Amino acid sequence: MKGFKTLLWLEHRRSWVWSISLLGSLAFWAWGIKQVRVMEVGERLGIRGGLLAMACAIGALVLCLMIGRIRAETRHGQYQVLLLTPPSGYTHIAARYLYAAGVAFAYFITIGFLYWWIMALAGIHLDPRTLVELILAVPFYAISVTVLPLMAWTLLLMVFISAHRISGPGWVPGTVMIVGTPFAFRWLVDGIVRVAYSLPGWRLFANAPAALFERFGQPDPETTMQFNEIMYNGVPIEPLLIMLALAVVLLAVAGRIWQEVEA
Repeated sequence: MKGFKTLLWLEHRRSWVWSISLLGSLAFWAWGIKQVRVMEVGERLGIRGGLLAMACAIGALVLCLMIGRIRAETRHGQYQVLLLTPPSGYTHIAARYLYAAGVAFAYFITIGFLYWWIMALAGIHLDPRTLVELILAVPFYAISVTVLPLMAWTLLLMVFISAHRISGPGWVPGTVMIVGTPFAFRWLVDGIVRVAYSLPGWRLFANAPAALFERFGQPDPETTMQFNEIMYNGVPIEPLLIMLALAVVLLAVAGRIWQEVEA
């Protein structure tokens, strides 16, 4: 446990500039939101929501760049000097990943607050349950399905490349992994689609339609029926479980490779 805490501290020292810069960039996005001043409320809300979606995409990219910077400290024995006993590859991977995951949750939960803010600016008043779902539940679901497995894949890629630098050019296996990933991803998506809603869905925003109808008026009956059906089914829980399991598998493989290289 002491070694793990020390690795977390080292990870913070190594990546704090990235973390502060990423979290601080949200002030820029908030400033950009305030600059959107088109007259129509719905259009203004759509543009602001698009800006936050862009912030999500850029944030995910920055997180992958941060977690993928495999440096040479572990090979030069600096961690072993600090920890007295060599930490396992799994411990290195867990510390690096946990730190990045913590930054990711802080970043996307703050974006959840910004989504609430733009809705308040548009005159949409959410009840406490919907507000909690927007700020906590939705970021958790979105990160678990997209960002966490993406960071795990990036970490495995960089460890895989670094491991092959010992015996040859690391870009060869890295290129093979990158080229093969879209085919594996397509197979994965097809599998998720086939099993989606085998389990009961996670119902979110059950009270949101009332707030939207209060602000923008009642839509036509067909749209209302489709909207109610989506709210009733909720979001599928299978992608959440599958992608979290995939992230664990990728991290386990990365930890094993790291351990073999260090040995």
